[in-house]
Amino acid sequence: MYIRKRGQFYHYEFFVNGNRYAGSFNGKNGAKTAANKKEACEFAYQERRKVLDGTFRDEMEREELKDFVTFVDKVYLPFAREHHSSSTHDEFRCEVMKEYFKTKRFDEITMMLVVKFINERLNSDTVRREVLDNGDAVSKKRSPTTVNKEVTLLSSIFRMAIKEKVASANPCEELPKSVRAKIPARRKRNRRLSPAEEKALFNIGLVGRREYLRAITVVALCTGMRKGELLRLRRDDVNFGSVSLTRVIKGEVWEILPSWLLIEKTKNGKPRTIPMSQRVAAILRMLCEDETTGEYIFTSDKTGSRFIDTKKAFTSACREAKITNLTFHDLRHTWASRAAEMGVAEHVRRDILGHSATSMTGDYTHASTEEMERAMELVASYKREQSFNREKNLGKISAKQETAANLQSAAIL
Repeated sequence: MYIRKRGQFYHYEFFVNGNRYAGSFNGKNGAKTAANKKEACEFAYQERRKVLDGTFRDEMEREELKDFVTFVDKVYLPFAREHHSSSTHDEFRCEVMKEYFKTKRFDEITMMLVVKFINERLNSDTVRREVLDNGDAVSKKRSPTTVNKEVTLLSSIFRMAIKEKVASANPCEELPKSVRAKIPARRKRNRRLSPAEEKALFNIGLVGRREYLRAITVVALCTGMRKGELLRLRRDDVNFGSVSLTRVIKGEVWEILPSWLLIEKTKNGKPRTIPMSQRVAAILRMLCEDETTGEYIFTSDKTGSRFIDTKKAFTSACREAKITNLTFHDLRHTWASRAAEMGVAEHVRRDILGHSATSMTGDYTHASTEEMERAMELVASYKREQSFNREKNLGKISAKQETAANLQSAAIL
């Protein structure tokens, strides 16, 4: 390590694996300023540590990375691929921004340019089509929530660039409130599947060429699993046996109890296990025993590979059944709503759905195995309970039948 003061500033030089690294602590381009030789030595050792860690940038490389597209390709995306649970969304959203901000350096991307990007994205059409009441199909406008996600990613890129000393400010943090109001983070949906709609969906919508969606729809209604979690469900994730199974995920051992299943990849990156009701276990067992089923449980009979998405078919089924404004994710809302309606405690619903606790008390409150199993059976019997209550209100249920039903419910609870 070589440290020497030249004029007002300290300069350093060191070698790692035969490569020479040199610079000065002159306060330029984000560099530090050393007050004395001891401090200069500490800064130099920090620079050497960056070289060993692979995060060191010399002046030439740092100048090159001030180009937005270059930084995204060489720094941000490699980081996302290595550290994010899935970089798929980063990949295609970065392509959008690289196309818009191509030839731009970070210091050329101003707040007004970001506002222009937002307005143009909001006014653009997507490849998706929506059918109007008169039967005409038109292109859908881009969702404000989608644009919000793109701006959030852009802000993340700028924050990383600032840490790497190739950008000085983040224009996304300077956006006016009026612009922010155009791109809300998310629109909270207040939609669940009613019993009448459920009947129409299965009797009219999920028949014929869309019948293959019946199984995954029932499992979604009876477990509250996300669509992506269902589509990634594998044979090895389900335990039909009488003894527990173990899986090692990122060095951590997970136990899959009998009649439980493992959800390995989740939205928050934390795996979880949930129980199967008798109804769900019967459906999944039938699918696993089917010779055409491969590694993944929900597979296509035509291709033999797993389903990538169900959006078009499910939307078509809802339209056929005259059900409006319903998405596949609303089945998850339906499970949560039905569980709450039938008295399942909040912490049990939270652990089954895989939500994070919102308080310290929540961090210390966990659902027991028995509580989760009871909740699953209870929601799986929702239609039967609804039918019983309806007949009871109409006076069609005798006192003896009501007593027997209460005993059965007590056994479930």
